[in-house]
Amino acid sequence: MPLILADIKAIVFDLGNTLVEFGPRQIKSFNDAREQALIRMFGSCDLERMAAIRDRQFAAPYQNGFKENDLRSIAIELIRELYNTTASEEQITTLTDARYNTFLQVVELPGNVRPLLDDLFQYYRLGLVSNYPCGRCIRDSLTKIGLTDRFETIVVSGEVGYVKPHPLPFATMLKRLNLAAKQCIYVGDTWLDDIQGAKRIGMQAIQTRQYEPYRIVPPSEGDYQPDAVIGHIDELRRLLI
Repeated sequence: MPLILADIKAIVFDLGNTLVEFGPRQIKSFNDAREQALIRMFGSCDLERMAAIRDRQFAAPYQNGFKENDLRSIAIELIRELYNTTASEEQITTLTDARYNTFLQVVELPGNVRPLLDDLFQYYRLGLVSNYPCGRCIRDSLTKIGLTDRFETIVVSGEVGYVKPHPLPFATMLKRLNLAAKQCIYVGDTWLDDIQGAKRIGMQAIQTRQYEPYRIVPPSEGDYQPDAVIGHIDELRRLLI
């Protein structure tokens, strides 16, 4: 069904693989940084075992009522299972710092995104809802790439305790904007987290397929369909302005 713009007051964005690339290349950088940190601390790293733990940790929110992970718990569990030891505070900090520093390194702003947001800003209020267990990573990366001032409010799963598609991140955004769901359009890349999450709470949703995903969740019977699908973020001008 076509988008209905008559009552729309705000456009709310996902971050990774929507406004910035965050796919297999970036995930590899995280894994490399974690491996290097573990080797420096313990002298070795079982890559196959680390990958299995990482995959399990990544899937955990989707098997636990969409409760978000905790970075400290992730580091503690990784060290305990890889090395059969209790992590020290220094080791926990080393792993969480490696994740933070790598996040800031890999998040890069495409040249077309700021002009697009500047154009949309003339017509709509803008918000951002992102799944990530570290709010500081999201907020500091937005400062680094110069987008913080374009978003009236920013919601991060690591700060509210639940990941999309749980309704809480979306509801938190709506409360902060003081808008009804029908007054917002959500733009994101993932079928489950973004499209199903936004549609379930009553937003219209646009799915972008610009970047290679790092996780694919196939549609299920009875799923909502996006109100529009775009191959590139620049197509929002045609749809929304």
